[in-house]
Amino acid sequence: MLILRPIAETDLEALVDLARQLDSLNLPSDREFLEGRIRASLRSFDRQLDDWREGIYVFVLEDAETARCVGTSTILAKQGRSGVPYFWLGVTTEERRSAELDRRFVHTKLQLFSTEDGPTEIGGLILDPAYRRSREKCGKALSIVRLAYISRHPDRFEREVIAEMLSPFEESGENLLWNAFGAQFTGLGYCEADRLSARNKQFIADLFPRDPVYATLFPESVQAIIGKTDAKAAVAILEKVGFRYLHQVDPFDGGPYYGAARDAIASVRDRRRLILPGLPFEGIEPSEDALALLSAEGQFGFRAIVVPLDSEGAPRVRKECREALGVAAGDEVVVTPLP
Repeated sequence: MLILRPIAETDLEALVDLARQLDSLNLPSDREFLEGRIRASLRSFDRQLDDWREGIYVFVLEDAETARCVGTSTILAKQGRSGVPYFWLGVTTEERRSAELDRRFVHTKLQLFSTEDGPTEIGGLILDPAYRRSREKCGKALSIVRLAYISRHPDRFEREVIAEMLSPFEESGENLLWNAFGAQFTGLGYCEADRLSARNKQFIADLFPRDPVYATLFPESVQAIIGKTDAKAAVAILEKVGFRYLHQVDPFDGGPYYGAARDAIASVRDRRRLILPGLPFEGIEPSEDALALLSAEGQFGFRAIVVPLDSEGAPRVRKECREALGVAAGDEVVVTPLP
């Protein structure tokens, strides 16, 4: 059985191993950073924060048979707070035409923006490759569990939710946009700038140009990756539940930002609260059954599992599923459809 739950202190080694696969701003391969991230997550789930906007919620996918964490995903309650601005590059176009030359150009422009009152961000999703084709739809579950949690506790999150996708990288780990743009204004390599921004983003405000920059001036190979990502499957999941490209990209790698109004997201809007019946399901589950995320806040705190739905959309919840969630007959559970 696969269980989605908040990260625990004992999951550090598993998180370090998973982070090596992504090594992004939200989940860098940095043991000290990840130790702090786990502590922050524990405080957030336990509501021990002085300010809800500092919330960081890290989920793991545990294979109960091996007691091993095989995936993770994260919610950052708010991007941009007083003294800690949130930055992005707005992507716009400008059309120029010369009647004399009979020529027309459409230029892409990048402009730095910032705010101290930004959105909630979902990110840091990594899944062990061995579980990517599992019947339990592990990638979808890791993505949607964040939205299921947000729907349970809307008071802890913003009304707008975004997701940042990584842009394509070179085999050497270099990023073409950073080399052509950010490095020219900061004198920093990509990895150095990425690490620094995890702790202090002031250098972005100090050194990045505030005026629009014409991407036309970049080599075609650089222009080609702006707003592009290799994470096609992750984008498809988000688009199915209502996320759309915001015409915003990351100032470092040019990866696209997708976003949606929290309450318009299908996983938030279409969830259902149910009371568990007296007897667990004991029948045969057809292999073609639709799947949903079943979550609860039982004796173990927040937990979720993937369960099949019957022809009427009711979850088939076996005894072992109830035990894994820490719930019993008469307890409330929430059903969140998987896209």
